[in-house]
Amino acid sequence: MYLGKGPFVKAISISTRWALLGATISAFGVLSAGVQGQNPLHITHQYSNVDARSLIGLPMGNHKTIVTKDGQLMWSQWSLAQKGRAVNFGFSEQLDGALGIRMRELHGAETRPLTASAQHLDGMRFPFVITEWKGESLGVQETAFATVAGNRDLDVVEMVVTNRTADAVTMELRLDGKNRNLPAFASGSQLATRDGKLLAVVEPASGVQSESTEAQGLTLVQKRLVPAHASVVFWIELPYEFPVTEASTLSTADHQKLLANAREAWENLWKQGTQIDLPQREKELSDFYQASVAYILLLTERDEKGELWTLDGPAMYREFWGRGEYFQGRSIELAGYLSIGQDTVKHTFGLQKDDGEWDGPVTSGWPAWDNIGGNAGSVWDYFLLTRDKDWLRTSYPHLAAAANWIDLHRQESMLPDDAPKAAQGIQRQIPWSCHPETSPQLKPGEKPYWFGLLPWSYGDSGLPEGHPFPHNTWGLYAIHIAEQAAKELGKPEDAAHFAAQYADYKQAYMTSMRRSIALEKEDAPYLPATPTDPGADVSQSLIAVYPTGLFSPNDLWVTNLLRRMRRDELEGLPTHMAWMGEGGVWPSESMNVAETYLRRGEIDKTVDLLIATLNHTYTTDAFKEEIKVDKTRPTACDHGMPVSDGITSGNVENRHGTGDMPEAWGPANLILLVRDMLFYEDLDSLHLLAGIPAGWIQPGEHIAISSAPTTLGGKVSFRLDYPQSGKMTLHLDSTALVPEALVRFPLAEGVSLRSVTVNGQPASVVSGNSVSLKNVGAPVDIQAEF
Repeated sequence: MYLGKGPFVKAISISTRWALLGATISAFGVLSAGVQGQNPLHITHQYSNVDARSLIGLPMGNHKTIVTKDGQLMWSQWSLAQKGRAVNFGFSEQLDGALGIRMRELHGAETRPLTASAQHLDGMRFPFVITEWKGESLGVQETAFATVAGNRDLDVVEMVVTNRTADAVTMELRLDGKNRNLPAFASGSQLATRDGKLLAVVEPASGVQSESTEAQGLTLVQKRLVPAHASVVFWIELPYEFPVTEASTLSTADHQKLLANAREAWENLWKQGTQIDLPQREKELSDFYQASVAYILLLTERDEKGELWTLDGPAMYREFWGRGEYFQGRSIELAGYLSIGQDTVKHTFGLQKDDGEWDGPVTSGWPAWDNIGGNAGSVWDYFLLTRDKDWLRTSYPHLAAAANWIDLHRQESMLPDDAPKAAQGIQRQIPWSCHPETSPQLKPGEKPYWFGLLPWSYGDSGLPEGHPFPHNTWGLYAIHIAEQAAKELGKPEDAAHFAAQYADYKQAYMTSMRRSIALEKEDAPYLPATPTDPGADVSQSLIAVYPTGLFSPNDLWVTNLLRRMRRDELEGLPTHMAWMGEGGVWPSESMNVAETYLRRGEIDKTVDLLIATLNHTYTTDAFKEEIKVDKTRPTACDHGMPVSDGITSGNVENRHGTGDMPEAWGPANLILLVRDMLFYEDLDSLHLLAGIPAGWIQPGEHIAISSAPTTLGGKVSFRLDYPQSGKMTLHLDSTALVPEALVRFPLAEGVSLRSVTVNGQPASVVSGNSVSLKNVGAPVDIQAEF
């Protein structure tokens, strides 16, 4: 289904996004159809996964608390600072801390449980999870958030209990849990382990009718009377690594002040970054953007050395991938937090082996060569954003070593058939297999399809183990970066050396691609994912367009791949993206597809993919990796990818997912896509408003971005005003010299510019709805009539 033409994306006025979760597709069917690009964005979350989890915590903090759909709290004390290096992949998934929250209302001898019915973020953007509990007479709003009180970090759960009836009702709270897998025992209003660690304390003591314990002290039971048509408020404090002997120091904390302080801290942090200002009708997207910045900063963490890691998730994926660092670190930087981004890139230097190999994730040991290009790209991006030559000089040995490792180890795929066994490359251990790379029958003397590519490696994302093209796309990019860095640093001999490496590698890469395309069974040749498996999933294939720029977005192979992907869409998103194969979607990766459409100038499809993606997120703006849509369709692997005990991507039920949650690529790619829709770079050109549809701005409104880092160096700010029908103005200010700025005014179809002045003078280059400016180094004011 092509989302842009679907009726569910029509603008409808409601006060909260999550209120629409119960709506059915037929309810949306009564709305008139039309082109989405001409209408305000609207997020319904209607395609969210059912096994959703949310996250609270502090930015760049080690403690991350998962909030389940039913309002329970879970966390792992095995942070990076505590784990050490010799641990298994997914070390934090054990979740060795928990707080169970149950409530019921008492009617004489009868008890009726309250159930969690909905969740959303506080203010739709703060990373505080609000769970709505419903009962026959009572309703409870549970707000879980992380904050700092004095010099102590803690989670706080505020409970607002409201009685909707004309009679007073008693509410019973039941708490139990564990810390470091040790059960917590109740004493008074506290839960604590036998070794003296405080798990939770309930405040205030006033208003408690009775207090007791059950289950041999493992359950704390409190009863509070809720007057008719009134509310009572209490809160639970969960300090991090806190001795029960100091519990009295927490009792004076005021929950309302703690919540206000937590909101203020996030407001102050957001103010330090890039500012995006969209019309009020698009506030949903502004909120989602800020929530994504919060999530991506929550999913960073310092290890035992104090180095800052970008993580792919809080539990199973509490780990580092170089390719993830590229998108996650880049999103931190482009959101305006350059110093934090630099910290995450610095962390990669210590991961590089002495021969230049730059693999990951650190604790798995699986060879996945796309990580090399991801790490190199992160180093290079920071230089482009800052033009810091000292940074580049310090980083250059890492870039050069990676490029030389890539060039040397390509030999492993070029060994002759009769190479002695001792000279052959190692196929490193991978603990499980999706399916092996196929090897078509070769003619005598014919070279393997992967001749000249990187060594055999882990395919990931449903790709066969072997020689996937995305790994080689990143490898080519890493050598190109080394060449560009050498030029910047005045090292002509090095630059020539890397240029020769690049040319040889690219020839092998393109030769392999042409041979692979000959195996494709469709009429139109499309960009392949692996050398010998034309039908392989397409995860990361389009990195060949963005960010590496190896292929033009309008290249025939790219065009045909996009056509193939549109043919197989479900719920507005491409399938065949990874483990779920034909029957699942990967929301965060769909935004990488949208980046290609953006650069093709296909705005409606860009926006359609954005909205479809956001409608597959959970109501707390959290992303799941993949989501099963149609379990009757085949997955990438016959046996599937392990999801949990006995469950794989092959047998998981519809609307369930794989991987971790929240997944970091989601908020990272959302930040990048929204920023790029406002402006993006293409070599030395700056494209302004390239992805903004006409329907996103009306007379009397404006769109702006300020203090936005650019890879041209410096920062860019601009503001588009629409003061009246037929007239728009744009003010552009850049601290970097912009060789070319292409300003696209978001005009409706069939409308074109009639008169344009730049700083009071007639514009020299105007085409359709766009204006071209050269060598922008001072503030520019554009007046446009249409």
